[in-house]
Amino acid sequence: MRSPVFIAALLVAVLLDSAFLQVLTIGDARPWLFPVVLAFVSFNASKSAAWWSALAMGVLYDLVSPVAAPGGITIVVIGPNTVGCLLAAAAAIPLRGVVFKRNPVAVGVLAGGLLMIHQVGWFAGWTVRGWLGDPVPWTVGHVGGAMLASFWAACATAVLGIPVSVLLDRIERWWGFPPVGSVARRI
Repeated sequence: MRSPVFIAALLVAVLLDSAFLQVLTIGDARPWLFPVVLAFVSFNASKSAAWWSALAMGVLYDLVSPVAAPGGITIVVIGPNTVGCLLAAAAAIPLRGVVFKRNPVAVGVLAGGLLMIHQVGWFAGWTVRGWLGDPVPWTVGHVGGAMLASFWAACATAVLGIPVSVLLDRIERWWGFPPVGSVARRI
């Protein structure tokens, strides 16, 4: 995989996720672009490239995603998004052999599923921090609402993932992924 292409795609995803895609929010359904990029990379890159990509994506999203904590403060924590992206990659990499990567509906639906897995890791990371006495980005009693919002976000991401995966398939040769039958592609 060509790192400059991944970095450019990651920066575009961060920019669109943080600035533009909030406009597409309907109720609690806020679509995200990074799970689509993560699914695309996890299904096409070698295992090591997919792991490093998930790690880089998680760290970057932790850096650009300050969280409003109780008490009116905003904090940046490296960890919750990183754990979530790594969990999502751990789920996506074994599925490479059974997913039709050229099918945009499959990639879109799996991107929604990866966002749900990411959110499990995100909630787990913040829960552990809460046990250690740090503030968490939700108030007591509102965890169920936050999880329901994550479900609706995954549904919106799945819908967004369909046209985005079509666009990513058109520029797949730019990424320099290994051929399908190569050693790096085997599971």
